[in-house]
Amino acid sequence: MKKLHYVLLIFISNFIYSQNNFEIELTSDSYINDSLILGAPMTRKGFGDLYTFDVQPNKNISKFGSDHSLYFIKVQKENRINGFIEYPQPVAFVYLDKKNKSVSGTKIFFLEKGKSKIDLPKDINFLDLNIDTPTNKEYKVLQKALEKFYVKSNHPYQQDSLISLDKKQEFLAEYIKQNPNSYVALWEIVNDYTMYNYHSGYLKNMNLFSAKFKQNKLYKGVESHLKAEQSTSIGQKIPDIYFDKQNKLTSEYFKKHKLTFIDYWSTTCAPCIKGMPEIVNLYNDYKDKNVNFITITDERAPNRMELATSILKKNNADWINFFDVNKDFQKKLNATGYPLHLIIDENGKIIARIRNNIEEARNIIKEYLQ
Repeated sequence: MKKLHYVLLIFISNFIYSQNNFEIELTSDSYINDSLILGAPMTRKGFGDLYTFDVQPNKNISKFGSDHSLYFIKVQKENRINGFIEYPQPVAFVYLDKKNKSVSGTKIFFLEKGKSKIDLPKDINFLDLNIDTPTNKEYKVLQKALEKFYVKSNHPYQQDSLISLDKKQEFLAEYIKQNPNSYVALWEIVNDYTMYNYHSGYLKNMNLFSAKFKQNKLYKGVESHLKAEQSTSIGQKIPDIYFDKQNKLTSEYFKKHKLTFIDYWSTTCAPCIKGMPEIVNLYNDYKDKNVNFITITDERAPNRMELATSILKKNNADWINFFDVNKDFQKKLNATGYPLHLIIDENGKIIARIRNNIEEARNIIKEYLQ
């Protein structure tokens, strides 16, 4: 009986895999014996768990360290890329030109179950791939319809400029009503969040998907991220944050000061380090006016924590620093980029949520104290 049960498990497992697997026949004479990368070309920090496809590794295909799926492909005369995917995901082929220190990549296309053939020329930068699969066909149609919301760039290798995010979300609302099971529309919301930060229209539009579609893993993941940011937007109370067993931020902490300025940063963030002297100037101007300053550093490795401490010391940052070892701040605040500045009042209410603009933070603090 146990043996039969084991055989059934293998059969079911193989059946599920066969129903969701994908295969790409890749040819590219220009890149033979060179390497290409297959994966999402741009992701928001913390969103890596949404990009989950698996490629079967071999001597010419290997995964490299990342919080989402990225694969190196050493190109041969003929290349067969096999893998498993749960739902359609936006990807691109990217080439790192070490000699000229440049990066080029195709336009986004969708990886989904089934077979497809791709032939890449020498110049792949912003190359539009024509892949005859259902999701890619829908993606082409939607992108064509969205063109009216963008100003086309005069440079062939630059992104077009969005005219109005509000108008685009209104259009997507009508599109989702007509296509309530559209992965393409859901990924467009993810793309807008990645490019243009949070917008109240995202969650409103997500409510328009069908009840069945809302049960899938991607929808739940996106909804979780967006609700975390909605619940910690301006006017909301900051949740209790537990950095490790000894350090935490609770409502009691904020009662000690009229305002608390929080800088969320990382040692890998060049703008964070470059802008730190501005924060120090802000600190010196307001430290005696009952404004508290803290940094929350997104590092957990001992060597990176040591580096962070030295950077703070070098900049004369004489305030408390917490290390987000448990990623509790990142998850609860949906902190998906650096630097992120928060201003909290004595009741723990979020007065401002600012991305890399110390002058804006200065004006808000000045106005609030007045």
